[in-house]
Formats: sequence, C-alpha cells, structure tokens
Amino acid sequence: MAKTKKINLDFLGVLSSCIEQYIKGKLKPIEILKLVEHALPNEDKKNWNPKAEFSGYELIESFLDVKGMTQTELAKLLNLSPAKVNDLIKGRRKITPKTAKKLSKVFCVEHTVFL
Repeated sequence: MAKTKKINLDFLGVLSSCIEQYIKGKLKPIEILKLVEHALPNEDKKNWNPKAEFSGYELIESFLDVKGMTQTELAKLLNLSPAKVNDLIKGRRKITPKTAKKLSKVFCVEHTVFL
C-alpha cells in the first residue's frame, strides 16, 4: 500500500511541477501531456489517451493562448480566412492532414497532435 501512495505522490509532484513550469512559460501543453503520461502509474497508463482527453481543435485554442496569438494572426500564417480558423477552433470544420502540418509548423509540435 505504501508503494501505491509513493507513486501517487510522485505523480502529483510531476503534475505540480508541470503546472508551475507552464505558468512560467517554460513548458508547452503538449510537453505537459508527455510528462504527465510518463509519470502515470502503470495501472493508469492503459486507460490514458491524451487524444481522447483533448481534441485537435481544443489544442489549437490552447496553443493560441500560450503563444499570445490571435485567430486572425493564425489565419494569416495558415493562409486561411479568419472564419475558417474560427470554424477549426470551434470544431465545426475538420482538421485535414494538410492543415495539421501547417499548424505543426506554427506551434512547433508534431502534426499528429491535431489529428
């Protein structure tokens, strides 16, 4: 039983550290997901699916917040209309592989994060 508590405390420590580093601007959301996944106890890993927790369109909005970027600025970088970018963020438009690759360049993450 003590071993389980130690693992849970280790996980909480990692999570706390991730939050602190995120607030300081030293970690990106995708990095937090990877660190949290690595710190999960083995029995919880089989049920952890970040893609089930965060959809691509939710990540776009998170990345915009982290970068301090507006939808209009993103639209220019993606060569899309602001309305189309808004539709992506609201989940009304599907993120295509081509758009995912453009997003990956803007946010410096793998394109599969958005698919």
